[in-house]
Amino acid sequence: MLDSLFGLPGKSALVVGAGKVPHAIAALFERAGAAVTHAPEPELTEQGVKALFDGVPQLDILVNGAIVTGPWPLDDLMMDEWDRVHATNVRGAFLLMRQAVRTMRAHGRGGRLINLSTIGSVHPVLHGNYAYGSSRAGTNALTRQFALDCAADGIASNAILVGAIPSDPFPEGCPMPPKGPGVRPERFPMGHGTPDDVAPVALLLASAAGRYINGQTIVVDGGFQIA
Repeated sequence: MLDSLFGLPGKSALVVGAGKVPHAIAALFERAGAAVTHAPEPELTEQGVKALFDGVPQLDILVNGAIVTGPWPLDDLMMDEWDRVHATNVRGAFLLMRQAVRTMRAHGRGGRLINLSTIGSVHPVLHGNYAYGSSRAGTNALTRQFALDCAADGIASNAILVGAIPSDPFPEGCPMPPKGPGVRPERFPMGHGTPDDVAPVALLLASAAGRYINGQTIVVDGGFQIA
């Protein structure tokens, strides 16, 4: 019975993103029986996204973990940097989700859209996170809009708000070291998590067990928001 609820045999998944969390999700989906295409750093333009999906003719699950991040002091944040962050985290997310829906609708099997977001999209956790936090709030809004508009096609859309998961370093050249509530150990009652703490939540959302979950932003942060 558990295999029928949480297994993914016969399912095709596209996992986008180069970080440790997307890698953990791709590995878990493969163990659950899915055919997984992992695209660490695709070109997130209209042409690039179309080319990416041309290589995935049938799709049941999209996991979008493509991000650009890094805190910047208020007076040092250039609009070029702002645009670069939003181009990936909002525009790129929309392009991926739209093409996924087109592919899913063409096959009439429904599907799942899963965005990897951050607790910083709903609660400031780092100083200077203007571009990243606001862009991920945009990702959350897209998640809910797709949930509303695509439910009739059997397509569910959800986001996982990740926090306290040591992952990849901030980009080179970022002028501001991370500081704020999000780097204080006492703010995390369960301590820091790992990518393997996030991957099972994605599996739940992708599997039959998550069939009726739609339009949600699920927090995986070890209790940060209650501390």
